[in-house]
Amino acid sequence: MKREFIPSGFKRAACIGRGEALRLQSNDGTVLSIAVLDHDVIRIRHTPTVPDERLQQSSHAVTSAVTQPRNAPTEGLNASNISGVSRYNGDIEGRYPCPPSSVTESTPTTFEITTETLKLSVALSSDGVPAISYFSRAHSDPFLEELPHRAHTILSSKHSPGGFRHFLKRRDDGRDLHYGLGERASPLTLNGRRFRLETMDALGYNPETTDPLYKLIPFHVTMDTETRVAHGIFYDSFAEGFADFGQEIDAFWGPYRSHTVLQGPCLDMYLFHGPSIASVVSHYTLLTGRPHLPPRYALGYLASAMGYAESENAQELIAALPEQCRKWGVGCDLLHLSSGYTVDEETGARNVFTWNKKRFPEPKKLIADLRKEGIRVSANVKPWLLAQHPNYQQVYDTDGFIKNADTGKPRSTRLWSAGNGATSTGSYFDLSSDAGRAFWKNGVTSLLEMGIESIWNDNNEFSLPDDTDTYAHANDGHKSTTVGAAGRGLQTHLMASASYEAMTLFNSQRRAFLITRSFVSGVQRFASQSWSGDNYTSWHTLKHNIPMGLNAGLGGCVGYGHDVGGFVGPRPSPELFVRWIQNGIWMPRFCVHSWKDEGVTELWMYPEVFDAIRSAVHLRYKLIPYLYTCHYEASRLGIPVIRPLVLEFQHDERVQSASFEFMLGDALLVASVFEEGARSRNLYLPTVSAGVGNEGWWCHIWSGHWFKGGEEVTVGCELDVPGAVFAKSGAIVGLGPVLDYVGKKGGDYERVFWLFPPPTQSVHSGAVFEAFSVDDDGETVNGPVSHLRVKMRASGETVQVCIWREGAYAVEYKHVWVVLPVGDARQVQFGLGQDFSVPGTNAATRTEADGRTAYGLAL
Repeated sequence: MKREFIPSGFKRAACIGRGEALRLQSNDGTVLSIAVLDHDVIRIRHTPTVPDERLQQSSHAVTSAVTQPRNAPTEGLNASNISGVSRYNGDIEGRYPCPPSSVTESTPTTFEITTETLKLSVALSSDGVPAISYFSRAHSDPFLEELPHRAHTILSSKHSPGGFRHFLKRRDDGRDLHYGLGERASPLTLNGRRFRLETMDALGYNPETTDPLYKLIPFHVTMDTETRVAHGIFYDSFAEGFADFGQEIDAFWGPYRSHTVLQGPCLDMYLFHGPSIASVVSHYTLLTGRPHLPPRYALGYLASAMGYAESENAQELIAALPEQCRKWGVGCDLLHLSSGYTVDEETGARNVFTWNKKRFPEPKKLIADLRKEGIRVSANVKPWLLAQHPNYQQVYDTDGFIKNADTGKPRSTRLWSAGNGATSTGSYFDLSSDAGRAFWKNGVTSLLEMGIESIWNDNNEFSLPDDTDTYAHANDGHKSTTVGAAGRGLQTHLMASASYEAMTLFNSQRRAFLITRSFVSGVQRFASQSWSGDNYTSWHTLKHNIPMGLNAGLGGCVGYGHDVGGFVGPRPSPELFVRWIQNGIWMPRFCVHSWKDEGVTELWMYPEVFDAIRSAVHLRYKLIPYLYTCHYEASRLGIPVIRPLVLEFQHDERVQSASFEFMLGDALLVASVFEEGARSRNLYLPTVSAGVGNEGWWCHIWSGHWFKGGEEVTVGCELDVPGAVFAKSGAIVGLGPVLDYVGKKGGDYERVFWLFPPPTQSVHSGAVFEAFSVDDDGETVNGPVSHLRVKMRASGETVQVCIWREGAYAVEYKHVWVVLPVGDARQVQFGLGQDFSVPGTNAATRTEADGRTAYGLAL
């Protein structure tokens, strides 16, 4: 039976370690440490003096200053060593500055810690229980307060290691709005709800109610709706727990919210002060690692279906994919090879890293033939061996599996083996063990040697049955630890790092493309893409998957998408499929995937609506330069590719809870159609800037009509129109040509920039706007890069444009074109280089398919 107790009798103790500003110690030896990592980054640790040896003492989510951040050791970072905590910014790594802070002791029970931007007030109650209030130095009211007399509590049990709870005051007037916490059921805001902190294989989930899902990211952002100031909290633990945002009520304590870690050596919390949501998110990914930049081809159409590899003539079906794409006039860059390729010919069991030679008689030839057609292959891998696997005994004998604490032998459990609901006994790899990790990396390497270029980590939620089972040496010092204390998510993390390491060792110059279903904090350093798991086919899912991806992106999972058309359930109707495709093309990851009795979900399965689908896929390929630039910025700044409106327009109270519209980058607002039979879309357009007269303007990109910000609008969306999409005034969006596949020689022959200069009635007429588009070869690690830069200035009659290129990469395209919105009759004038005042070369002109005039320059 667990019990909760509140340590008391805290007194000031001598600080130890770099950055520690205040250390308090209780009567029983419990320590509360407050460290200033930066002026707006605070670390709080609540730790027993003598930690339980069974508990996880390391951090894997946080990057290490003494290792390459993408190749952290299996034992992780020594979490008790503050000086080891680093921040990782793109290709530059360095420790937090830990600037000097002012610490004053007004009385023996009150302390104040001051940085350039923050003030922390620490008060001890009459019985010596601490509570911290956090202030921005720009405001007199605290933006965060711990719950007096109960802020830091300890859970203990006779039979299992202890845990921790952290209680915060909850402003019961709805003043604070909470976002993030990874992939969570709709809506966007977390207020009034309670979430389990664990991962689960949630096949066919309800995207509005199911909890937990596939991701564990214990980081959330809170915005004060009065001051518009945001802060974030990250609890560094993969252990099971709960996050309560006001569902729990106890009259004795008043309104509160809480975070619970059921097992662990300490409560390790980082606080990030904004003031913007974007800066909070950037702080979080600076600590846990910037998102890995995907190869450019990852942004094309990614084909997939369980049904292909489950067929007895699988190789024949898959070999026909390039011809099918040519026949229907759509591009394709990658095929997901589902686990059917590993099915044992006699038993039907799925044996990872093996091949079914009946279904795939010549797999290496198949992969090579697909590659010649521009289609790469991502192989599905699962983190276990069934007992009948030919290598099971080898891994068993070398201690490569997670162990049963009672027997000291590998834990045997039931695992998915064949078809729907079929299970068999087997064991999960222990990716912290030398033998388990080596076997895994060798297995991944064997797939790469076949010509496979991407790895697809699947079913990696690690549904382990017993918290007392043990990992080999996931701790600093190579000590073993328990499943419950270290968390099942640790294996998710180690599986990602092991796959990534195998790929980079196999080809150190090629950018790894790792896809993962489950995701925990820090995995963004290794995996480029994830998705919303095994969703169910319905209009309801199409709609409510949207905020799941927005919250996931706030936690570093920026390469997010969905199984377009739904993974399980009935086949989508033609209309639903079109709308799902039209939503999918705006996502960072665009993939159609399914497992249905009716057969494979394919782009061309409904000829009667295929024109709309082909048009959407073509638009996706045109968008790749813009999407790639968004990913490039995410890898440098940590800001997601698809963004909640509140991230970009924090000042506008009407978008603070907007769940079903989003920004793609900072230029495009996307409102997908997710209601059956709808041929129009109603939405609210945010004010571009705060203050009267700064509402700004939005251009409906399909019609060219301008709408003032701060107003609700309705626009037409016939079935062939991919959503209601608006560009912010001043936006510049770089596009490329329609491609058969990314990297096709001669295919990337031009850049076209959609320009959205403010309309003549705008107060911003005459302002200068600038953007850039990133170019490189799309897959080389640390290869040369070029930025194609565009700036514009508009007046009543003309739009002045300057275009220039910076960087060492030699681009393939030779011409750059600019296009104004539909109906904009202003003349385009090019300046020389970066100078508007010096006339440039006379522009070439051409007429686009929609009748607009394009103005072009030769590079």
